[in-house]
Amino acid sequence: MSNTWAVGQIVIIAAVALVVAAVLFIRATRRARSRGDASPVVSLALSLSAAWAAFSLLGAVISVIQNLAADAPRMSVPVAPFWPDLLPGVTIDTGPTAEVVGGGFMFAEVDVAGVSPLARALWTTGQALWSLIPAATAALIAVACFQLLAGRTFDRIIVRMTMATAVIVAAGGTAAQLLSDMAGSMASQELFARESARWTEIPGVDDPFAWWPEATLNVTLPFWPIAAGLGLAALAAVFRYGSRLQRDTEGLV
Repeated sequence: MSNTWAVGQIVIIAAVALVVAAVLFIRATRRARSRGDASPVVSLALSLSAAWAAFSLLGAVISVIQNLAADAPRMSVPVAPFWPDLLPGVTIDTGPTAEVVGGGFMFAEVDVAGVSPLARALWTTGQALWSLIPAATAALIAVACFQLLAGRTFDRIIVRMTMATAVIVAAGGTAAQLLSDMAGSMASQELFARESARWTEIPGVDDPFAWWPEATLNVTLPFWPIAAGLGLAALAAVFRYGSRLQRDTEGLV
């Protein structure tokens, strides 16, 4: 898939999302006025979050299909710090006013043909999990808004949904990062690792592989999903306390 086609898809989706948001906002405003509600924000949030959850689930399905069906899936592949240099004998007379003295590329977004089935499966799973996190979060917001409109602010379903979202964010985010990194590292070995090579003599070039990226292993344990999951778990505890307090209050009336 070309970059132009991808950008075109993003623009179309963004335009459709803006139109849908505008229509939903107008409908929510009219509905709120007819019912005497001073603010349509909750109704709008319910509609948008439900739509976002559906689109996220659809995105997860599309991601799985694309990564499994593509001849060369697009992957993020780690490499040892690499910076291309000019060949010996080449001099730029006019051009850059600064120079790179350290560092370089550490990741490459490439379409990988011939990647192993295991690397493809890990990459597909990791990318699908990334799409499930916003879907779960949006579903939680939709349920909370629905219960709020129904007058059940601290209903038990909100407590369960919040705790389930906490688990999905913490476990899913961590697994998504680890699986994607493992798949990328495997693809790096399959793309750039070399056991033997031969070449004809090139004047001025002692090591032709100096211009070839080196395979590397890069697996990161992310902490933000765990922190976000703990925050949602704490929010679930607040909702649980509110639900208990609400039941006690109703029992006194």
